[in-house]
Amino acid sequence: MSKYFKNRLSKALYGMETDDAISKNLCVRCKQPAYKNIYSEAGKREFKISGLCERCFDEVTYIEEDDFDHDEPAF
Repeated sequence: MSKYFKNRLSKALYGMETDDAISKNLCVRCKQPAYKNIYSEAGKREFKISGLCERCFDEVTYIEEDDFDHDEPAF
C-alpha cells in the first residue's frame, strides 16, 4: 500500500493522516496517546505501520465467531 493511499484512507476514515498521527504519537482512531493502549511488541510494530493503537487495531480487526464461515477459506 502506498504511503499516499494510506494517508488518504486514514484521513477519510478518522480525520487524521497516518503519518501525522505517528509523528504525534497519537492513535489515528481514538486520538489518545498510543503508549496508553499498546501492550506488546506486535502492537508497537503495528502502530508504526497503521497509526492504530493496539486496542483500536484489535477492535477494527475483530471478527465475531458467528460471522466466520468455517466452510470458506480465510482469504
